[in-house]
Amino acid sequence: MVANVKKKRCKECNKLFVPYRTTQTVCSTSCAIKNAKAKEKKRQEDSEHIDKLIKEKKDRNKLSTYLENTKTIVHKYIRLRDKGKPCISCGAPYKSDFDAGHFYPAGKFTALKFNLNNIHGQCIQCNRYNEGNFEMYSLSLPNRIGDKEYQKLVKMAEKSIKDVKKWSREELKHIQNEAKRKIKETHI
Repeated sequence: MVANVKKKRCKECNKLFVPYRTTQTVCSTSCAIKNAKAKEKKRQEDSEHIDKLIKEKKDRNKLSTYLENTKTIVHKYIRLRDKGKPCISCGAPYKSDFDAGHFYPAGKFTALKFNLNNIHGQCIQCNRYNEGNFEMYSLSLPNRIGDKEYQKLVKMAEKSIKDVKKWSREELKHIQNEAKRKIKETHI
């Protein structure tokens, strides 16, 4: 004789039933099929969510992403720092759409890419269409940063041209944090 078996609630249709086995969680074959499909759908959604999180983390950890984010933050600071100052090259009055122009081009002088003395507010005409207007930039830069800092920048450029700078995530994080700190100080 079978002992009294305690009734259970079906996980699918919520009806009371008498299970044949102690591990049975659904009342019928149709509920078992529905339950299996629901579990598979949930597993698939969880898998897609995990894949999405992994992709986002990989994207965040890509060095190119760090470089782009650092550039964005540093250029934002440069625009705030130089707000109201004329174009470093031609002296055009300040406009809100000024670029953050490099004296020594960032692609060729990789170690100076985020050097704040190498980047200044520059009108779009000079920066994008006159290749930085280097001659006029070189005349104005010592006045903007001082002769001592200008000479230091020139020496750094001489070293930088020989070696391609490979930025690490830690260096870029440090530069980002410094730029963010300076942005906050500028807003105070």
